[in-house]
Amino acid sequence: MKLHWIFFLAICGSSCSPGKKLKQPEDPLLTLLSALRQDSIAREVLDHPQRYQLQILYTQIDRQADGTPLFRTFSYHADSTRYFYPASMVKMPLALLALEKINRLRQKGYPTLHRDTPYRIDSLRPFQQRYVSDSTAPNGQLTIAHDIRKIFVVSDNPAYNRLFEFLGIDYINQTLREKGYLRTGIVHRFYAPNRDQRYASPIEFYDPQGQLIYREEEKVGQQKWLNPQHTTALGRGWVNAAGEVINEPFNMQTKNWFALSDMEQMLRAVLFPRAVPDRYRFDLTEDDYRFIWRYMGLFPRECDWPRYDSTQYPDHYVKFFLFPEASQTYKGPLRIFNKVGLAYGTMTDVAYLVDFDNGIEWILAATLLCNADGIFNDDRYEYETIGRPFLRTLSRAIYEYEKRRPRKYKPNLSEFKEVLK
Repeated sequence: MKLHWIFFLAICGSSCSPGKKLKQPEDPLLTLLSALRQDSIAREVLDHPQRYQLQILYTQIDRQADGTPLFRTFSYHADSTRYFYPASMVKMPLALLALEKINRLRQKGYPTLHRDTPYRIDSLRPFQQRYVSDSTAPNGQLTIAHDIRKIFVVSDNPAYNRLFEFLGIDYINQTLREKGYLRTGIVHRFYAPNRDQRYASPIEFYDPQGQLIYREEEKVGQQKWLNPQHTTALGRGWVNAAGEVINEPFNMQTKNWFALSDMEQMLRAVLFPRAVPDRYRFDLTEDDYRFIWRYMGLFPRECDWPRYDSTQYPDHYVKFFLFPEASQTYKGPLRIFNKVGLAYGTMTDVAYLVDFDNGIEWILAATLLCNADGIFNDDRYEYETIGRPFLRTLSRAIYEYEKRRPRKYKPNLSEFKEVLK
């Protein structure tokens, strides 16, 4: 019996026929997870909550007559105070903050500054890097827009590090707190072990003729940003730079943090800015929103800049939900606007999922730890044997449920469909 029919029967009971609409259970997520135990991998994850550290937020979206979205969220073990490593999920807030900063600078007296303005990063200290070009970019020039494209389409690390330089540690964290993202802290770059994270390099933006438009000197963080979450010491051991196993928990107290609830709220703020409280929003233009949606939703092979080889970057590369593991081209009605994180055994995906043909939309956020031996930094994680199969199974079951869930008004998804063309 196929999984979606197992799930369907678990909700409806034997008297419900396949052609009828589902009756909404009190908590469809718990009902769904109960049915998922028919799958051996899902049962393994659900039977061992401490081992897999699973957290889920499933948000139903219903529309009012005028198209305004209404959200109803169901959670499973979601705990904003419990730590998990967010990995590349932190690239999403930096992309949004960078666009917002460009807009605010333009409003403050730099009218020609925009996301496509070329920039250069200088180096003053031994641990800093100098960036003057990007061979994958239009005209080989670094721009904020190009960094953001690479962040969402393939989760590029150097692009994230450059945005960190543009923003600086204090600006990042103070601004996120002002916006109400109180369980988020971004305090380090990636692959920069000897870097003093307080220092952000000088940066200058220039026009096509090479004339200086705007310059920021080196920024030095003055505040100490402390992780308020608990359980930051994970596992039973970790591998150090010399390849030695240290037999004590891996302490992540000084690493980035980003609660699943903050991730989900931020995704809503990007996709439905008019439907969230003002404090959670980013100061973006309508064109900025369409730009973000486009590169959240594209498959790597569809990206204009850079061009990506589909054999190296298949459709599921940064899409953990729904799509199969094989490097095949997907041509169906489903699309995902999302950001993922993958590191230290933790897999996270926060996504807005749509079926354009059936007029279906929902939000799903999930994270789980795939580290059976409890040793961190040994590159022995069960991403492909546990993580991806579980997230696909979970999302497909919700999709089958969403296809039958009654809606009074169908959403108009044309804006999201248009940006992908």
